Amino acid sequence: MPTQTDLSFEQLLHFYEDMLRIRLFEEKIRDDLGPDGLIRGSTHLYIGQEAVAVGALHAIGKKDYVLSTHRGHGHCLAKGCQPEAMFAEILGRKTGTCKGKGGSMHITCGELGLLGENPVVAGNCGLAAGVAWACKLQGNGRIVANFIGEGALNNGAFHEAINLAALWKLPVVFICENNLYAISVPVEKSTSITDLHKRAEGYGVPGRQVNGMDAGDVYYAVKEAADLARSEFTPSLLVMDCYRFEGHYLTETGRYRRKEEIIQYRREYDPIHLVEAYLLEDCLLDVDEVADYRLRLRQEIDEACERAKAAPLPEPEEALADIYVEAGKEVAA
Repeated sequence: MPTQTDLSFEQLLHFYEDMLRIRLFEEKIRDDLGPDGLIRGSTHLYIGQEAVAVGALHAIGKKDYVLSTHRGHGHCLAKGCQPEAMFAEILGRKTGTCKGKGGSMHITCGELGLLGENPVVAGNCGLAAGVAWACKLQGNGRIVANFIGEGALNNGAFHEAINLAALWKLPVVFICENNLYAISVPVEKSTSITDLHKRAEGYGVPGRQVNGMDAGDVYYAVKEAADLARSEFTPSLLVMDCYRFEGHYLTETGRYRRKEEIIQYRREYDPIHLVEAYLLEDCLLDVDEVADYRLRLRQEIDEACERAKAAPLPEPEEALADIYVEAGKEVAA
């Protein structure tokens, strides 16, 4: 399977920048917003899984649809969502992507084809099949990328959705981020078949295990699956082997994991460090250039967060605005 070393320099640099933006965004939440008690509701960090979001969403088209999970900040940023609008949503501000009404687990941007994060495990699977069915009926050439965690593979909603996708030949790619723990339960204690991609065989669709810590590996796997969905209306199941470096949610201690395990993954498999190491070892960038990237993006994130913090809260009378679609009103595709 091709890896990040098979990407062009321009592609790799773009991947690196997007992955670093996600990492710094999440660190800002962890280090500043969380301790200050400014977050409205719960939030789940994507630190460690950046290669999946960036590799996958570079592999699909700009007009393609994406459905995300409770751990979806990386997907939203990789799809083109602006950090300021996302910070504002997480802080419950009026300028947020959902005007402060959704919070961290419901970020949505219809203009980008981002149909929303969904905190219900496997709750987005049926929606993904439905959107893919609409794409097929409309003949619009679009596909759906549906992100789920490995815990969702044990949920009936996933099996119903992939069964219908296979039966009706729907243009959807199920992207499972297997970070080894469904909240605190290790995959080997919840799943009889730990080669999760083999579950696709039961539905007669392609299944593949992918190195989710390598953005290039993710990119090429998703690109192949997306091309298959677009040209032949064939769904796929891609299982991205990855690891979250933080707890399940922001303040969770993660006592169910050995410290040695976390340290090993951070030391050996950090997707951003892997890209940086390759760029430096092949003299594509020097140390000063890497430092400049980090400084520039950190400034971008810091400024976006400060603007979001200064934004107004919604007025009480706006509580029911933009909740329902009015009868007869056109909705943008």
